[in-house]
Amino acid sequence: MFPVLLLGQRISFFKESLDFNLEENFFEVDGLYYFRNLTDREVKQMLFYPFPDVEKYGEIAYIEITRENDTLSMLATQSHNGSMFKVTIPPYGEEAYRIRYGQKLVSNEAMYIITTTQEWDLPFEKAIYTFTFPKSFTINSITIPPDSIETSADKTVYYWEREDFMPDVDFIFKFTEK
Repeated sequence: MFPVLLLGQRISFFKESLDFNLEENFFEVDGLYYFRNLTDREVKQMLFYPFPDVEKYGEIAYIEITRENDTLSMLATQSHNGSMFKVTIPPYGEEAYRIRYGQKLVSNEAMYIITTTQEWDLPFEKAIYTFTFPKSFTINSITIPPDSIETSADKTVYYWEREDFMPDVDFIFKFTEK
């Protein structure tokens, strides 16, 4: 789910590292979003973080947005469509923001919006994803096949790592519980 820029192209969204977690009736996203200031002046602005359709995928139970290694909330507003949050980046600097949200699922399908990257007009320099779920689930389909898979006695983890990544489909996970 990529934050959408609202005021001019003063910053770039160049990397993300995210963990998806599926539990019974609950989908969680937790990760770091990396932004770069393209100007010689400090940038302070609001960004929009979109949510998947709550009618189809379920209500957002919580959202937390902070700077990396900080606890101060950057969350400004929240609606069914998404949240606004504040970013501050020093001249020519880089900042990472941690965004974590949970969604109460209403079906055997979860979604993470990734195609909004196209609105930034630049691919990710790097994108890293993991998807963890209990062995009691069967994954029926994923729109972006994983690069590798690890299993243990009680869980399965899918891994993706991309460079120069401009996604053309969103992550959609379809599953059944055994």
